[in-house]
Amino acid sequence: MSLEVNQFSIAFYEKKENTDFSTKWAVMTDNSLGKSESFVEQLHNIYTAKPSKSFAAFNEEKNTAFSQRLHSYLANDVAFDHLSKDTLQLFQAELEKYEFEETGYLLLIDYEYVASRYFLVGVVNLTDHYSVDSEFGINRSRHLDLNKIQLAARIDVSNLLHAKDDLKTISFIKGRAGRQVNDFFMDLLGCSETVNAKAQSKELLTAIDDFMASESLDPKEKAETREKVYEYCNERIASGEDAEMSELNDTLSTLSNSEFNDFVATKEYKFDDNLPLDKSTVRKLVKLSGAGGGVSVSFDRILLGDRVNYQPQTDTLTIKGVPASLKAHLLNEFGLE
Repeated sequence: MSLEVNQFSIAFYEKKENTDFSTKWAVMTDNSLGKSESFVEQLHNIYTAKPSKSFAAFNEEKNTAFSQRLHSYLANDVAFDHLSKDTLQLFQAELEKYEFEETGYLLLIDYEYVASRYFLVGVVNLTDHYSVDSEFGINRSRHLDLNKIQLAARIDVSNLLHAKDDLKTISFIKGRAGRQVNDFFMDLLGCSETVNAKAQSKELLTAIDDFMASESLDPKEKAETREKVYEYCNERIASGEDAEMSELNDTLSTLSNSEFNDFVATKEYKFDDNLPLDKSTVRKLVKLSGAGGGVSVSFDRILLGDRVNYQPQTDTLTIKGVPASLKAHLLNEFGLE
């Protein structure tokens, strides 16, 4: 296994209306750390695969308590159990400040994966699980719902210690938890967003469209180029890595007489050479979709002008060859089946 767990603490917390905040916490012993490796590896993979992540850095204008304790721990000045206990107290204070009613687990994990060391802070909720016993009775139990984790941040320890100006030292899930919940979590860590992957990806797609328009590529060439870029970006997202401009240049310049790098250099696009990617945004390279007024439409971009046609003058979308499942519903609706 390429993952090694250095330290791991887990705290149960519960805060319900008109009740006191209650917690139980424990730090894994040396004997338990080895058993937790498969759990942490699964959590690492789930976190890496999360489609919506952005980046942050510690902000001295916010609460620096967690940052100071983390640096003390990494310098071996504070024991991990002290860091865990103090972080739980900070967590409780933030929960009470925002008046959330929450039940779940707070995880703090110091681990190494391949050649990198990470420190992960995550909030995992519980979900009900049902099973059938030998007597065909229904048993209910509760388990950690790792797949639905929405509040988590991963700190690149090497960057934190040796590249203090790196704007991507802290990555965090920027999903559907809600603005207030995300604010609560960022306040707990005392950090502020530095790089927005969604905004960077949107800017990249704008640059790609502008580049292809400047090269006067025909529709087939545009479709091939978008597909190649999408495949490259999807591979980088799956591996948790940024897109690199040099590799994007090689992909985009295949069907043109110009270099994508040269084109970007003459414009004022706002994205980095090492570009974090947002999965839902990158998908727009090969998909067109939209929803509103009770209608939701999504189709492969390559079908536009073939099976799917749009008339701007009449604001009409025509689909040839209706999907079988939709066709069955339509025939049934009109009593034709």
